[in-house]
Amino acid sequence: MVQHSGTVHHAVSSNPLSTLRRHKDFRRLWVSALISDLGTWMQAVTVSVLVASTSKSSGATALVFSSLFIPQALISPFGGLVADRFDRRHVAIAMQWAQAVIAGVLALVIHLGVRSPYALAFIVLIQGCANAMSNPAFGAMIPLLVPREELLGALSLSGMTWNSGRAIGPAIAAVTTALWGPAASVTGNAISFVLMALVLLTIKRSLHGGGTVRLRNAHAEITGAARLAIRTPGPRTMMISTSFLQLCVATTFSTVPTFAASVNDWKRLPMLLYVGMGIGALLGAFTVAPLTTRLGRSRVLTIFPALAGCSMIIAASARSSVVAIAALFLFGMSSPVSFIAFGAVVQRDAPEQHRGRILSIYSAVVGLCFGGFSIAGGYLADEVLGLRVSYRSTGILLIALLVIVHLCWPSWRRIVNGTDPAPFWRPDTLLHRRHRGT
Repeated sequence: MVQHSGTVHHAVSSNPLSTLRRHKDFRRLWVSALISDLGTWMQAVTVSVLVASTSKSSGATALVFSSLFIPQALISPFGGLVADRFDRRHVAIAMQWAQAVIAGVLALVIHLGVRSPYALAFIVLIQGCANAMSNPAFGAMIPLLVPREELLGALSLSGMTWNSGRAIGPAIAAVTTALWGPAASVTGNAISFVLMALVLLTIKRSLHGGGTVRLRNAHAEITGAARLAIRTPGPRTMMISTSFLQLCVATTFSTVPTFAASVNDWKRLPMLLYVGMGIGALLGAFTVAPLTTRLGRSRVLTIFPALAGCSMIIAASARSSVVAIAALFLFGMSSPVSFIAFGAVVQRDAPEQHRGRILSIYSAVVGLCFGGFSIAGGYLADEVLGLRVSYRSTGILLIALLVIVHLCWPSWRRIVNGTDPAPFWRPDTLLHRRHRGT
């Protein structure tokens, strides 16, 4: 902590693990999310590979994979209302129990031999509705458990749980599927939701946001939150930015099994691609906070999307398993960092009494863009371009969009950096450090 000119400034923690160590209730929240995300990726990879192997279609694979996220577009705003009206912990716990039941139904259906991508997508879609109700409450709990100056580190840790699941979940799913069949991997997801609910029960403090919400007038509340999100520069800029990024990367996320089939017919390659992407994402999530402290948020949100575009171009040319895994490792390291940083800006700039609702509006934009662009991109790859041409085209488009943003949107850097502390490398920061004798 530094005191200067009568104002107290708290240093931003660049080590996410120190945030995890200092805040017990956040640590419990993090552990519960880690357990759940392991199960989510066990199910997502198992069902995607199952559909890809039976349908041989990028579009059908993208449909099933995206069904978990599509409901965010319609359901998340209601989840935001509930998160601001009730104790956010109670909302999250209730939705974990609901998702456990739905995952159990999906496991039973797969065990009975159902392989229709539309039937499986329908069940995953229902599960996605419960997930969309839960996410705003879960996200809005984080700023209540850590101080503002440690928020980015906390969010990067949240990204690490998702990406740890992406790295480890497929490996666990490969073992459980080989031993007991795909239904066992989905059953693992149902168990993970139960465990998450039990861990959340150990947090005893109230996690109510303090907002005044009229549930009987839901339309006006959601409309008002959307207007507030649009009027607030940070959330508005992040919604536009994430829409462009999703346009370019959504298809790559959702067509990994069919991309693997275009490289070779090795049955383990899809799982290895998911693991490689997850390990890369885990590394990126761990480094986003220290890199943002050193370079500034706007530079991080320029460098990493550019790396994502390059990785997609490399993947489009991959003809061997090694190159394909390396390309998706780079893609995994770069893309999630951008989404973590986007979400941190929304968390930072949203007023506390409206945070759940604004996060839900942002989540709705993410879900709509991811679901719509991934399904459209999958069927476009099937019917028009081919998957490799689709990867290459969207990678080039992403790099071009970054250039356009920096040339035509001069206020973007200022809005993205917002109230963040000056990055380590800036001359005025270095002078201030010398003045303090550091």
